[in-house]
Order: sequence, then C-alpha cells, then structure tokens
Amino acid sequence: MDTRATKPSLLLRIRDAQDSTSWCEFTEIYGPIIRSYCRHRGLQPTDADDVVQEILTQVSRSIGSFEYEPGRGRFRDWLGTVTRNKITRFYESKGREYATIGHDVSALLTAPVEDSEWSANLHARILEVALVRIRVDFEASTWSAFEQIWCLGLPAPEVARTLGVTIDAVYAAKSRILRRLREEVLSLADDLPLAMSPV
Repeated sequence: MDTRATKPSLLLRIRDAQDSTSWCEFTEIYGPIIRSYCRHRGLQPTDADDVVQEILTQVSRSIGSFEYEPGRGRFRDWLGTVTRNKITRFYESKGREYATIGHDVSALLTAPVEDSEWSANLHARILEVALVRIRVDFEASTWSAFEQIWCLGLPAPEVARTLGVTIDAVYAAKSRILRRLREEVLSLADDLPLAMSPV
C-alpha cells in the first residue's frame, strides 16, 4: 500500500516546526512557482531569490495558525496574496531605481482580484509534481494507457488497439490513476480554508 495516500496533507504537516522533511518538500514544490511569478513581475534573479526567501519565511511563521474557516479562503489564494504583497514592498523600496531603468512599476504592482496567472501556474506545478510521484505506483502498460487517453486525448478504442488490451482495461487504467492522482494532489495542496492574514 502506498503510504503517501494516507499521510496528512503537506499543508498540515508543515505546521510541525520539527518536520524538516515536509518543509523541504514544501519548498521544492512551491518555491519554483513563487520564483517564476517574481521573475514574471520583473524581478532580477537575485532579487527574486530574496523575495522567495521572505515569502517562505512568512509561510513558516504563519502556517502554525492554520485553521479550518471556510469564509476566509484557500491556502493557494493566501500564498498568492502574500507573494504579491512582498513583490509590491520590494518595488516600493526600489521604485525609483527600477523606474529609471525602464520598469513600469505601477503596472507591475497592479494585480487583479483573482490572479489567473498565479492560479494556472500553481495548478500546473502541483499536477506536474503529483504525476511524477504517482507514476512509480503503476505498471508501464497501465501508465501508457492513462497517458494516451488522458494526457494525449486519444480515443479509448485506438489506445486499446495500440496496446493490445481491451477498452475496459484502458478505462480501468484511467480511472485507477485519476483516483490516485486526486489523492496526491489533495495531499500536496488540499486547499483547506485558512484563517491567516496576508502580511
């Protein structure tokens, strides 16, 4: 049995300040998303790295107050708000310097209420990590059927012919892997509402 499917979610595990393994896992998953977002907002690599560290420090300080509170929103939204706030503060402290080298600071600081770029990048990263993690749990033929029908969008009869299996086997492979994928995604980003204020 795959023990990852029964572990508490990563967001619950990082509440334990002594759980360095879960914290490393969190930074490996979320760090690149945050850094990419910073870079797309015009930060140079070293500045982006500094802002990422500030954001991760904020998460570390705030995650202990993780509580279920449906009216307050989801972790991913909170993290996005923290990220935008830290980028805003960076530009406020460096505004003149950046304005003189051609950056439109006011445009960079403007963020929509619902940031579709942030959400899309976060979803893509979580899905990418989850797929890599669960692949080892399945035989190559099962994974191939799943890839062809779900990732590539090929018709089930064509996949069945190519692999020399029944159509039922193709659908069964897709169903088993999607069920496992949902579990893994929820373990990485369960989106349980948080009662935390962005800083």
